[in-house]
Amino acid sequence: MAVSRRPVALALCVFLSLCRAGAQHGPACAKWCPPNSVCVSGTACRCKLGFSPPDKLITSPTGTCDDINECAAPLKVSCGKFADCENTEGSYYCTCSPGYELESGGKNFSNESENTCRAILFAVTLQHLGFQKGQV
Repeated sequence: MAVSRRPVALALCVFLSLCRAGAQHGPACAKWCPPNSVCVSGTACRCKLGFSPPDKLITSPTGTCDDINECAAPLKVSCGKFADCENTEGSYYCTCSPGYELESGGKNFSNESENTCRAILFAVTLQHLGFQKGQV
């Protein structure tokens, strides 16, 4: 007696397709969510942190999530004295202005409270006077 494997194969294909869709978008998710967003239901998406509009649901396939420039007004992140804000896709970072460096020797920091930018000439002069990094 020959057993048809078609129904079993078809059921397996459907199951695997549903599992793959669930892994990407979760159950009952909008498959048209734009880049830089997350699905919240079968008919809505929300932009990720760092993209606008951050507090509104996107309910149309034509909706977009645009990068928020945290370094520009009205947000204008404060990096502190002798530092510059650098916008990135979905985020930002602070760097010391030319002629300045972080006491730690690092390159980037997140905000004014982490700013330890000091003049490079000042650091070199102190080292010539016998001071070690971290003593001043």
